[in-house]
Amino acid sequence: MPPGWEKTLDTVGKSDRPDADPPQILQFVEKGSNSAGAPSLSMWIWGSSSVDDLVRTRFVDGNLSFVSQARVPAARDMREVIGRASWSGPQGAGTYLARHLFTPVDAARVLDVITYGAPIPGTETEPSPDMRRIQEIIVHNVQARPGVACPRTRSADAFGVITSDGATGIIDRTYGSASAVSLGDVFMMVRRGSIVGQKVAVEFRQIGTSAPATWVAYTVAAEARPTPAGVRATPWDGAAFKLFVKPIGFADSCWRLIVDGADTGIVLQVGP
Repeated sequence: MPPGWEKTLDTVGKSDRPDADPPQILQFVEKGSNSAGAPSLSMWIWGSSSVDDLVRTRFVDGNLSFVSQARVPAARDMREVIGRASWSGPQGAGTYLARHLFTPVDAARVLDVITYGAPIPGTETEPSPDMRRIQEIIVHNVQARPGVACPRTRSADAFGVITSDGATGIIDRTYGSASAVSLGDVFMMVRRGSIVGQKVAVEFRQIGTSAPATWVAYTVAAEARPTPAGVRATPWDGAAFKLFVKPIGFADSCWRLIVDGADTGIVLQVGP
């Protein structure tokens, strides 16, 4: 970011869609601007190997806010998508255009840098030339940190559980954040046939050399995970094991999950 900007948000996103891999969201605002119209810029880091797939599935197909898309002439693969959004607040209401610039960061992630029109009541606004220039500079220069391109597990079964062997699985996502360690970020592991109180030995073996530890191991006990009300029961319900990210919370690291000495085939990734 250029001088005079500060990060105001760094979190894992939540979506109205059943995402197994929600994006990491960062928000930046110009320092010293306290008004609701302060210049701002967002970065969304998606777990995707293809700009084409991400743009098509998330921003084009069935998206009523979609306005246009185009390839941007540049030295790297870059895609522009324009969307429309509405806003309302004490000062009034209006609409603005949001400009997305997508580019692959590495083999497993796509970066979406977003800038917006200012919220001016009663009119539709678009990003300023200065904000568009800042956005393009960021996308042109972004680079992944040195490390391994993590082949983390993404495939899910018919119940939406991420699994490789059909016996051990991860709920929701196989991506954790080193910056969210202090917030108690966890991987939620389930095993078919597990019961509350059952203990298993888990081991994380590093893939690559980006973290100082080559392996981490400990014992964990299963906690209750009942079937939610109104939801069809699955063979994975009943108990779950919380695997805290903290023991392997090294940014840009990749880990193979071993349970009771057996390789589950699951690979977990820890990002920034």
